[in-house]
Amino acid sequence: MSMIRVTLLAVFVINLASVFAQDEPAAKNIFRGMYIEPKAGKVKQLERGLADHMVKHHPADGWQIMVWSVETGKRVGQYFYHSTAHSWEDFDTRVVSPGDDTHWEKYVMAYTEIIGPNEFWRSLPDISMSNEKEVNKANVNLYHIRAGGQKDFIEFMAKLKPALEETGDSYSYGVFIKESGGYIPVISIDVYMEGWKDMEPFSTDVYEAMAKKYGEEETNDMFDKVYATIKWVDNEVLTLRPDLSTQME
Repeated sequence: MSMIRVTLLAVFVINLASVFAQDEPAAKNIFRGMYIEPKAGKVKQLERGLADHMVKHHPADGWQIMVWSVETGKRVGQYFYHSTAHSWEDFDTRVVSPGDDTHWEKYVMAYTEIIGPNEFWRSLPDISMSNEKEVNKANVNLYHIRAGGQKDFIEFMAKLKPALEETGDSYSYGVFIKESGGYIPVISIDVYMEGWKDMEPFSTDVYEAMAKKYGEEETNDMFDKVYATIKWVDNEVLTLRPDLSTQME
């Protein structure tokens, strides 16, 4: 694992671990992200532009950016581009480096077919799980929730976490809720993976873990309740691209 990848992911995890309550002025739990679709035949030019843009305008001591390649799903071939964690106020007070917009237009937008939508996401670390696993990919599950259903969904995830912790399996995932940009509410469960091998199921599945902790009757009620909140689910696998992200060395 490269030092760039280790340091970049460490910054990401530290940002998640340092999240406070939403109403805390110093909260660092907001991520701004968007998808970038390259023009046909312009992938190499776009990647060169992104890499150069990181070096010139998103250094390690500045506004850090992470970039992922989309490997599966309806956005395959695109990139997911997002900031590391910030407070809402940080987006008001950020000072864009001189030449940032001009460089972006000339070396990124020139090779981009579609960009967006621009989205804001809030991390929910209290119902997320992490371990020492090397993160190279993320299996992203986007749950589009019925209006008002996010409370029941989040309560389910809060019950799920201690049940999975008792299995001894190395579950590792982040939970995020979309704050703005397109359909809301959406809750994203990002399962962190070393590689494709981590797509294999664990020895104990989610239902079994919860039934063991809470009993089958309560577990069935919880599943019925959470299923009723979901309108539809999108899925995509992302691969981390340290070469296109802020260089941390």
